[in-house]
Amino acid sequence: MKNIFDGKSHGYKRSNFKNYFETDPETFEEKKKENDDFKKKMGLKTRLCGDCTLCCKLPPVPALKKEGYEWCKHCDIGEGCKIYKDRPLDCQAFECFWHAGLTLEEYKPNKVGFYMTMDSMNDGAMGMIKVYTERHRLGATIRKLKKYKSPFNGNPKGFHIKFGNRKEDSCFLHVDYGENSEYGFMDWDQMGKEAEKEIASIPKQFREKFIAAAKETW
Repeated sequence: MKNIFDGKSHGYKRSNFKNYFETDPETFEEKKKENDDFKKKMGLKTRLCGDCTLCCKLPPVPALKKEGYEWCKHCDIGEGCKIYKDRPLDCQAFECFWHAGLTLEEYKPNKVGFYMTMDSMNDGAMGMIKVYTERHRLGATIRKLKKYKSPFNGNPKGFHIKFGNRKEDSCFLHVDYGENSEYGFMDWDQMGKEAEKEIASIPKQFREKFIAAAKETW
């Protein structure tokens, strides 16, 4: 049986650059087809990036030895990628929710200062969307997400917001933390304490594997 937490099974593998995840070339075409089929089934309309180049700054690109939260040397800011035809597989595989047509026009990343995606099994299990923003835009991002409007029926249960390269550079909005179906807030330390309660409830024979899987996919 395939390990659903092995990273590779979801299109990723560990890179040699600071242990970041990178796109697995062995499953790239398969995942691309799955994504294209999903968009076709949903009737989604792909948008053009235009003047938005935020994905050239926020995520790491191991193939280019680029850290997250720094501009790629190949980016013409506000214009696009200068090596687009030869861009790394990570860049080819990347698609934010706005580009895929999964969110409203008003959430264009360079206009709101963040982009939304789904790159973590843990987030998915909690009904969360992953959001990438910058530390100085964190307050504005939280305010905007608390009033999030989905183009579909209902809204996501929450958001996992990343604002730096460390795992600790995270915070969380979720309806379970709020009242009257409003998004409540937790910082990294608060979330850790909640996770400890959940882990304590898991039978000991499964606990170690669960913790390892969570660390691998968070």
